[in-house]
Amino acid sequence: MVRFKNRYVCFELLFEPPADPACAARTSRPGQSQAPPVLSAKSISQLVRDCVKLSFGDSGAGHVLMGTQVKYFNARTCMGIIKVPRDHCRMVLAAMVLATHVNKRPCTVCVRHVSGTIKKCQKAAIRVDRELIIAWHQQQRVRAASGEAPPVSNSALSQLLQESASQISALEL
Repeated sequence: MVRFKNRYVCFELLFEPPADPACAARTSRPGQSQAPPVLSAKSISQLVRDCVKLSFGDSGAGHVLMGTQVKYFNARTCMGIIKVPRDHCRMVLAAMVLATHVNKRPCTVCVRHVSGTIKKCQKAAIRVDRELIIAWHQQQRVRAASGEAPPVSNSALSQLLQESASQISALEL
């Protein structure tokens, strides 16, 4: 019996800033110009499906999409993990990098880590998530010091970090 081997892809969605500088001043987190659109695992799955079909046609989509599954997606940090068949991992990576829009909003897909085990991908996702949340917290502190936003407590930071790590660690193995 042949074992099906998979790759796990940790990725981040980076949304482009608006052309209006007044909107850019109200950033919600580093790299994000405004609140990202409401996203879910289903919308990410649809994005991958559309990108693969556009880039590689029906044949490529048929090969790739049978084993592709969104394992994790956090709408707050726009981080996710996708399980992909090992033989077609490069096709999915190419299609994801070529994605330009999510829900009619310009964005870029940044692949952070590719691994053969979900455990290593979880560790990479936790590390990147932690960096993003700490950067967001520091930005909120600067905004609070200048009077633009209410102060954010350290307990909120630790709660966000703990919540993020527990969500990523709870993935099915």
